[in-house]
Amino acid sequence: IFLTVSAILNTSMFTEQEREKITTLCPNLKREGNPDIDGSEKLTGDFTDIEKAYHYFKDILAGNDPDHDFSHSESKNGLKDENCLNIEEMNELTVLSALYEYFTYTCKEQIEKLREHFGVCIRTEDCSNGTTLVRFTSDKSPALIQKANEYFIRIFQKSVEDLKQEKIPITNSYTLNEIIMKLNARFRNLLAKEEGNQLLLRGPASQILAAKKFLVEESEKSQAENNMKISSELYEYRNGIEVDASVFKLLETILSKEMEDIKDKFETVIEKKDSSHGQKIFIIFRPKFKTSDLSSHAAESFINAFQNASAMLKEKRISSKLSENQKKRLNMLLNGKQLEDLHVKLRKKEDKFILSGLPNHLCAAEKHIMSLLNTEDSTQTKHRTPLSSDLGYQEATGASAKKYSGRQRNNLPSEGQSKAKTEEGDKDVCPICMDRISNKEVLKKCNHAFCKSCIAQAMTYKQACPVCNTIYGPMKGDQPEGTMSVRTVPSSLSGYSGCGTIEITYSMRGGIQTSNHPNPGKSYNAISRVAYLPDNEEGREILQLLKRAFEQKLIFTVGRSRTTGAEGVITWNDIHHKTSMTGGPIQ
Repeated sequence: IFLTVSAILNTSMFTEQEREKITTLCPNLKREGNPDIDGSEKLTGDFTDIEKAYHYFKDILAGNDPDHDFSHSESKNGLKDENCLNIEEMNELTVLSALYEYFTYTCKEQIEKLREHFGVCIRTEDCSNGTTLVRFTSDKSPALIQKANEYFIRIFQKSVEDLKQEKIPITNSYTLNEIIMKLNARFRNLLAKEEGNQLLLRGPASQILAAKKFLVEESEKSQAENNMKISSELYEYRNGIEVDASVFKLLETILSKEMEDIKDKFETVIEKKDSSHGQKIFIIFRPKFKTSDLSSHAAESFINAFQNASAMLKEKRISSKLSENQKKRLNMLLNGKQLEDLHVKLRKKEDKFILSGLPNHLCAAEKHIMSLLNTEDSTQTKHRTPLSSDLGYQEATGASAKKYSGRQRNNLPSEGQSKAKTEEGDKDVCPICMDRISNKEVLKKCNHAFCKSCIAQAMTYKQACPVCNTIYGPMKGDQPEGTMSVRTVPSSLSGYSGCGTIEITYSMRGGIQTSNHPNPGKSYNAISRVAYLPDNEEGREILQLLKRAFEQKLIFTVGRSRTTGAEGVITWNDIHHKTSMTGGPIQ
């Protein structure tokens, strides 16, 4: 029915010589490495080849002599003939199949000794009642068969004397295969196998207990490394990010999509709480799941988005040449909610009316106010336009700000453009507080200007310009001394089957904390960490960036471990690494 069939072989259970021999017995069988599961090979051939290979390796595990041609004519009544010629004497025993499976797996050396010392062959037959018939055959004296029988009973009873069995549910079949290989390699007297999508452990009680502890440790390690768990108590804004409520209202149309993206990307939920009688609002990010807390990253992404959006806010000043009726109408707008739906804010400063918001919202609000004032006093508006056409805010250097300002100018009526009365402010306007700059401070790299108190507070959120995002933070970290070594391995990462793997080993030395660390003078211990990248163009590019970050001492720091809570240890410094060959992209 099937042209080709494939099977996965656990290489830890057979020698290279035994694995090579199968290709001699089955010339059409193809052996190749299996990139998806470490410690395994993939065998591909027709159904007959795979069937032969199955019986060949099963006989090796059973301690039988596999040197035969696997022809069906050699099998009689389900017995596996071990090619013992001139059979003259025979003896047989019946044992539980589960016990015999454990015995053949854990007592390979004793079985080989039995065959060589007594000159017997072992033939087995699986019965339908859960037992296995074990037969000893020899062309030598009956006395040797009897001694072999007695030796077999002795070592068999000793091996299964304290045998126990437990089944442990495992939901991920890929993880189950990896776990079985690890357990069989680690515990010599334990048989681990898959049975009905569960992990079956068979062996002495002490070995099963040790294996279960090992599974717990592996699970905790996987949870700590694969999910990059970050405690919400460790970052500064765990109680929320406080922003001006009126500014948030102006930016809500563009921030809403950003916040949805942040929520999905970092698997968080967002809470909004009013404070200071509605003048301030707290934006709080909380983890959606207990196993993964990336709320600190969500908070930082929101701060980025909020600063970038704030930089696009502009204002228009309404001309002072207004009739008294027009001024009264504008005063009514100050206290009303007619402009809220337009996402703009109207405020009065001295004798001037100032309209602020995003450029495209200002255009819509301007048309609305012009229409309102013109209908109120049509004769006066024939001679002047109530709104000036200039933007009172300092122009942002970003492309988005230029696009918005261009769109705003194009949307202005031609009559308004020709008759506009511009009123230049005496001073620049701060992009953060939307007011005239007080105690001006200019950033050295990008030359953007702000109120000194405003930019000082903004820099506590992120060491970057709120307008153009130019970095002003320290480019040299407090990473302890250590080494970073790189090598490539042929096996592939999960999801990158088409390429090998880059393995990065960080060996960080212990030492004494300096003034840049939380507890100067106290010691910290050495650590070693291993991370992985796919060996493709993207992975190699990221490797160069990691090397640069390591040289600048940004990969590690000394502080509180986000996974164990231990103080004064070397820990990751928020540059994400994949620390497991399996699982998701960042683990």
